[in-house]
Amino acid sequence: MTDTTSATDIQPASSEAYRTLLTQLLSGQVICQWSAPSLARLLEREEIQNRVDRWASEIGMKLAATSSGAGHYLVYEGFDSNAKAVSRELFTRLMKNLRFYVQTLEMLMNALHAEMTLIPGEELRFHNLLNQVGQSPSLQTQLSNLPSSKRHTAYKEQLDSLFNVLLKEGLLVEANAKHSIYQVTSRVELVQDLIIFIQENEELPEPEIDNPGPRQGQLT
Repeated sequence: MTDTTSATDIQPASSEAYRTLLTQLLSGQVICQWSAPSLARLLEREEIQNRVDRWASEIGMKLAATSSGAGHYLVYEGFDSNAKAVSRELFTRLMKNLRFYVQTLEMLMNALHAEMTLIPGEELRFHNLLNQVGQSPSLQTQLSNLPSSKRHTAYKEQLDSLFNVLLKEGLLVEANAKHSIYQVTSRVELVQDLIIFIQENEELPEPEIDNPGPRQGQLT
């Protein structure tokens, strides 16, 4: 009888795909079927998830999922000084870009479906969006007001600049280069979850990075 089990099935921890999976998770990537199909398929396997969790636990982290379960990423298990520093950095970065994320998601939702959030796997067709922007003064204003549009005056250049940022941030992947079709990844779901969290916890103080020491009553 022929054994059809692949080397990855036998020794996933030593495979190149498994190492790539760990590297991307550790770098803060959200793994999903749109951002990294082969790695997402590997991570669907229970034994691989268990291996990742065991490995992550050794560095004080664990595997987490986005609200729909479509994407996976690493989070800190505890909240020691290192986790606080990393969390503060991530929170600061998010707050710095929060206006951009909110404005971008609002613009795209208004162009696609005003009553629904973007969902992982959803297709964005560049030329369709460009046509909609050209016919809508409100979308033109929203697009022009984005930080990514500052150096551009033509709507096509503004939209192209926006898509380049979203690709770089990992919120989009190119699904069909010939027809300029893109797909939303699970990272957009994580961003939306964080925005909702911040909106629901408006009393949370913004980290004061330049402050030499914590004030009385400040989170430490």
